[in-house]
Amino acid sequence: MIDDDSAVADGSEPAALTNTRTPYSERPVARARRAKAHELIEWLVAEGRVRITDPDDDEVTEWRRVVNYAKWQGLEPAGERIEKVPYGGPGLELFLADGLHPNARSQRPKENGGPVSVPSRRGNLHPIVTADKDDEHQLVMLSGLRRRSILLLQGLSAEAVRRGYEVRKVHSCFHSREGGVGIVVDGLAYTVNVRQKFLQSTDPDRSARLVVELTHGLTGRPGCW
Repeated sequence: MIDDDSAVADGSEPAALTNTRTPYSERPVARARRAKAHELIEWLVAEGRVRITDPDDDEVTEWRRVVNYAKWQGLEPAGERIEKVPYGGPGLELFLADGLHPNARSQRPKENGGPVSVPSRRGNLHPIVTADKDDEHQLVMLSGLRRRSILLLQGLSAEAVRRGYEVRKVHSCFHSREGGVGIVVDGLAYTVNVRQKFLQSTDPDRSARLVVELTHGLTGRPGCW
């Protein structure tokens, strides 16, 4: 037991306790990831593309972490960025693309992001939104509400693409009066639904209200508008 009132016999100050914890950057896992990130950059510069075929889940996870490490440590060649796309099912293809990623830190939108523009016409829809539009079992509502719902989903999808996020089909089952898209941000998938708020109301104003809902439950941010 340490006695706070104890004094060193010669009157000098007691030695300070030394923090012996190894910094994360010097731990074996971090050193190995740093070495692998440098190796990946050298490989990409020399070969242009790297294909990882038939990896297991742990390998895919580790490669994604290596790519993220290279990005956050600024290891990418000047004026280029690492891109990764699926290859042959579970595999990955990594390559260098010109320019900064739309979602690079220097180009990220401000905290509130500003308003999302909603188009006035249904031309040039994102393929996922087109699938919702063509599915007669989704967004079963009056034609005017259905059109507005499609335009809302298109506005959100277009903004997601502009920021460099992936837009994908949602595989969960919706209520027939709902439709939605999946948006992947930094590897995390979120579902955005649009639905009619008051299904049984006979009030024209209430029955015309739509809800945009983010099904996440992981943060304190609003999830329903």
